[in-house]
Amino acid sequence: MKIRINRNSIWCKYFVEQLFKLGVKNVCVSPGSRSTPLTFAFALNRKLKIYSIVDERSCGFFALGISKSTNSPVAIVTTSGTAVAELYPAIIEAYYQRIPLIICTADRPAYLQNRGSNQTINQNNIYINHIRYFANIGLPEITIKKYRELKNITSSALEVATKNNVGPVHLNFSFDKPFEPKSYTDKVESSFIKKLYSVTGNRMSLKTETPNLIDITQKIKKYSKGLIICGYGKYSKKDIVAIIKLSSSSRYPIIADGTSPLRFGTHNKNNIVNNFSTLIRSTEFLKKHDAEIILQFGGAQTSIQALEFFQKSKAVKILINSNGDKNDPTLTVNKFIKSKIENFCNPIINNVKRNDSVWRKELIGYDRKLENKKKEYFKNLPITFEGKFAEILGNVIPDNSNVVISNSLPIRDVDFFTGCSQKKIHIFTNRGASGIDGINSTALGVAKGSKAQTVLITGDLTFYHDLNGLHNSLKYKIPLTVILINNNGGGIFQSLPISNYKNVFKKYFLTPLDLNFKNFVDAYGGKFYRVKTEKDFVIKLIKSIKNKKLNVLEIITDSKKSKIIRNKYWQTTSKLINSIIDEAKD
Repeated sequence: MKIRINRNSIWCKYFVEQLFKLGVKNVCVSPGSRSTPLTFAFALNRKLKIYSIVDERSCGFFALGISKSTNSPVAIVTTSGTAVAELYPAIIEAYYQRIPLIICTADRPAYLQNRGSNQTINQNNIYINHIRYFANIGLPEITIKKYRELKNITSSALEVATKNNVGPVHLNFSFDKPFEPKSYTDKVESSFIKKLYSVTGNRMSLKTETPNLIDITQKIKKYSKGLIICGYGKYSKKDIVAIIKLSSSSRYPIIADGTSPLRFGTHNKNNIVNNFSTLIRSTEFLKKHDAEIILQFGGAQTSIQALEFFQKSKAVKILINSNGDKNDPTLTVNKFIKSKIENFCNPIINNVKRNDSVWRKELIGYDRKLENKKKEYFKNLPITFEGKFAEILGNVIPDNSNVVISNSLPIRDVDFFTGCSQKKIHIFTNRGASGIDGINSTALGVAKGSKAQTVLITGDLTFYHDLNGLHNSLKYKIPLTVILINNNGGGIFQSLPISNYKNVFKKYFLTPLDLNFKNFVDAYGGKFYRVKTEKDFVIKLIKSIKNKKLNVLEIITDSKKSKIIRNKYWQTTSKLINSIIDEAKD
């Protein structure tokens, strides 16, 4: 018996079912005509969560946020033409942060390429520099052989995205009209549909590597002056436990970047240094305290001062991450190791036990004194100082919250001024390419994926850059609290040498928006607060987190005054450390 089918529809239905079997649970779709078969197939699968997002750029970053918070692959669907290009910024970020996105783009058939056909561009491996896997799937065919190929491509893409080379993958689908399920294109035997689900395919095998740790163990035993640097990136609970144990065993202090989870949580804080970027501004410290060995986990450090210290250090430098990425902008690392953090640490821990070291005691002692000085210095500073929110962050944010930190100035202030907290706070950043695009959408994706209280800390330019993303909060009723640091544009440039060139700086680097953000927040159904005191900030923040809506707390700051306050703080703390070291000499 023959039945009528639309070959695009059954092709996409089969593909979607394979994705679900391979672990995809969330899908972000931007509407379009050529992608109709894909969108329809995803919409019919009731096991999937589907988000329809008009703006493709926002769609990509929203998917990025969901994937970050769920630790699972997210599919993205878009139509042909420039819509495909709009996804690129999010794909770049996913590539460098190793986030598994399954990019499904619709395309014209090959015979319409380069013929002036509407909404047709060259999509063949369009993301070639920032993609982990690509397949140009071509037009659907009604043969078991082609379905076997589709199954193999799908499973290979997911193996790459989630295991073998984690990151975004791109599947480019060609479709010819008609697109709708009841616009029939073929007649097939009813038995053909049953045969599809008995199709077998080949699976890629997961590559595992066991690093040789004998030489590293010997070096750790030999060198008492060691540092463990934890940069941005993914850290499992087991990873954090393993790092803490290695630190306790080796007596190497942990330099916890503000973007790493080591600053927050209930784990042991005894060996954690969170004022390192302040400490290394001391000339006396730099003269007397170079490390002999440095172990770095995760990505590069946020602080330029920390990177300069790393670059100039004569220590043996070993960088460890699970994907073998060479996260070394200083070009001075001696050895790169591809390994899961716990797999690296655990075999070493029991073989490098050290009673204690003067090195550890001194660094931890300096850090504690700096922490006390920071609290004293910040005590009477107004909330209008850009770094004030970071200093009180760990005390105000509720336990088990998500905190999304935007790039540029906010992430540096968090790294400089946020102290260690026993609260379990989950930090999210877009530090892969460190752009300011898509941050609002990413934060909302994080909030939707985790369902935990989510706070976004951002500047006015970054917030403005992704105003479209706020529509996701309105449409999907996603609560988000935004701490908006409004210095009216370009505050970070005040700290750069270009600020000395007044005329050029004012015209081409400062970017004052002169916008009333309340109007935008109101348009997206949110609540807007302008806070002027620390007490008011704390009250409004707690209120905002509880009301389960989009909330924006705007703090108007003066970047020039903030620069002066920062510089005075660096001078004060450098003098403190220099004097402590001088006293120790005597």
